[in-house]
Amino acid sequence: MRVIKLKCESDQAPYDQTVREIAVEREDDGNWYGRPTANPACPTLQWPKFAWKEIEHTEGARKALSRSPSPGPAP
Repeated sequence: MRVIKLKCESDQAPYDQTVREIAVEREDDGNWYGRPTANPACPTLQWPKFAWKEIEHTEGARKALSRSPSPGPAP
C-alpha cells in the first residue's frame, strides 16, 4: 500500500494547513481513497484531488510546519 502526504490545495490561512498522511487503497482520475495513518480505525475516506495536493514532506518543512507563528510587533 502506498503512503502519501496530502495538504489542502489552497495555501490561504483560513483553510486547515495540516499535512495528512494517507495509506492509499485505490486511486482514480479524481480521487484518492484511503485511511489516515494517524487513525487506523478510521474507515476508508475519499480525498478529492481538486481539494487536496500531494506534497513532498522534508525534514525542514516538518520543522517549519510545527513552529508557532510569531506574535508580531508589540502595540
